[in-house]
Amino acid sequence: MLRRIERRGLGRVGFSDLFHALMTMRLATLVGLLALGIVAMNFMFGTIYWLTGGIGGAQPGNYGDAVFFSVQTFSTTGYGVLYPKTILANSVASVEIITGLLSTALATGLLFARLSRPQARVMFSKIAVIHPVNGVPTLMFRAANRRRNALTNAEMTVAMTRDEIDPEGNNLRRLLDLTLVRDRSPAFALSWSVMHRITESSPLYGLDAEALAREHCIFICVLTGLDDTLLSTVATRHIYNFTDIKFGARFVDIFDRAADGSFAIDYTRFHDLEE
Repeated sequence: MLRRIERRGLGRVGFSDLFHALMTMRLATLVGLLALGIVAMNFMFGTIYWLTGGIGGAQPGNYGDAVFFSVQTFSTTGYGVLYPKTILANSVASVEIITGLLSTALATGLLFARLSRPQARVMFSKIAVIHPVNGVPTLMFRAANRRRNALTNAEMTVAMTRDEIDPEGNNLRRLLDLTLVRDRSPAFALSWSVMHRITESSPLYGLDAEALAREHCIFICVLTGLDDTLLSTVATRHIYNFTDIKFGARFVDIFDRAADGSFAIDYTRFHDLEE
């Protein structure tokens, strides 16, 4: 994963970017926040009814009846036992009904936007390896589609960030693209072995494990494709730190062919390595 970055001199965005904050927080946190807001509004209106009165069928001064009347009004249920009987109570109930309708619409739209957002279910190998392939040192990692469909025209891009010092002695953080042996797949359905040949033109040429650590190298892998079920473009990202690169190892074979010629893939060995 990317190292945590401290953003100095940049204040919090706050409510000016509230929608982005709600779309990026955990789903359980979002549901809890929406539920807490609904409960808080019901208690707020219940307190107003308790203080102003005017609720028919309620016991005088009973706070519980006021809160439950607020719940019925907020949800537009209206069982008929409790009802507003004064102009003030009807006015407050009208405001609460409008608030309840707007709150329900906003909560429903927000949850639908979160749950209907297309996402890629792609698994990356925990470790990337560097070992010779056809006599050329090659950086390799695996990706697998966890769904039982295919990503059409899937494209993989890999970039490396590293610390460098220019001739003037300035520290720079450079972003370098890595050329892949195959960066596209017409139908990404099972597994994909992503490879980068470390030739003289490669940014990794001549680097060993100590050099990767010294230059704080990070590899950013981005996969995009068209989900043929949702007919939407999906994207996912995985990051390999320099500690996730293992030299002199290779992935074990996870494909097997049955007697009838059909293929089988063993995902239980997806992350396994051998020297």
